[in-house]
Amino acid sequence: MTAQTPSLRQQVRAQKIASVYKHTWTLAVSHPIAGALLVANFWDVASHIQLLSWFAALILVSAARVPLYFQYLRHEKEIAQCERWGLYFAVMAALQGSLYGVAWFAFVPVGDPFFLSVVCLWVMGLSACAVVGYAAHPKTLLSFFIPVVVPGTVLLLMDGSERMQILAAALFVYGVVILLASAPVYRSIVQSIELNLRLRELSEQDGLTGLANRRHFDETLQKELNRAARAETPLSLLLLDIDHFKAYNDHYGHVSGDHCLRLVSDAIAGCVRRSGELLARYGGEEFALLLPNIDKEELAEMVERLQDAVSESAIPHDGRPDEQALITVSIGGTTVKGDYPATPECVIENADTALYMAKNHGRNQYYFYCRRSGQLAAVTPLALTSA
Repeated sequence: MTAQTPSLRQQVRAQKIASVYKHTWTLAVSHPIAGALLVANFWDVASHIQLLSWFAALILVSAARVPLYFQYLRHEKEIAQCERWGLYFAVMAALQGSLYGVAWFAFVPVGDPFFLSVVCLWVMGLSACAVVGYAAHPKTLLSFFIPVVVPGTVLLLMDGSERMQILAAALFVYGVVILLASAPVYRSIVQSIELNLRLRELSEQDGLTGLANRRHFDETLQKELNRAARAETPLSLLLLDIDHFKAYNDHYGHVSGDHCLRLVSDAIAGCVRRSGELLARYGGEEFALLLPNIDKEELAEMVERLQDAVSESAIPHDGRPDEQALITVSIGGTTVKGDYPATPECVIENADTALYMAKNHGRNQYYFYCRRSGQLAAVTPLALTSA
């Protein structure tokens, strides 16, 4: 479970935007090539200054897609803000489409039916390609399609000849057909995204508690370690273990044990508040909480909230061999601060060592353990007792 888990609709929208950004490199290369061919075709009939200026603008817009793409990648996980990145991409598409729209008026000799037909065919090819690349995001498709097709239709109508009137009508009909054809493509893409998201959710979710499962945790830990290394920010991990859970199962039965797991998972899930935090069922009665951008000092505050949440749940445990009569948890924590190369195995081992110390020193406690540069740091206990 992550804090403020995005709705399916938000995730679908983010995936649609991600799908158009995946075409960035293709667009950044293909448009200058297409533009160069267009310039070569009109080199003998249009102003060289106009042609070169237009081509320079096309290259500039195409090149601007690349830094935009890298900025998008940095914020790709901010699903709630993804719509603005879709808007930025649509603006770039509109600029590129407008340049092709300008070509109708800047390059075509007045009244020349041959070159009008050439540009018409060129535009039809571009708009057809746009459906393939932009169908997942209708705003982008329309932002490119309209500036490309509408100026040509207007220019053909302004020509006045019967042949150009027919060509204008054909271009208009073609545009309508292309847009209508893009609708089922769009629906198919959305359905595919929804299905993949549901399947991924099932594959990453623990069936009993509804939290993230071990597989999802392992994948996320590696990604967060990479992100923390790039951003030089801390990454912390807490491992939580329900104290004397075997005794609970022996006393109440496994059905009640499953219910207890759900109650504990709900209690600690309420403490997951920030974007990027991940709570997972690590295995059996053990949970893992991944906390990006939280250091050792802030961990103590999180542990206090977790212990309070479990304590407030007041889950009876009359089968305990000690004097406690309620469910408690032991917690082990560790932090990576980027000052030594860390692997997922190393981070988990550190947290597990701290958890082992907490359980070995009476349970219902929190221990922090960190290893840097091959040296073992002192274990710091923070005993937490229930009220």
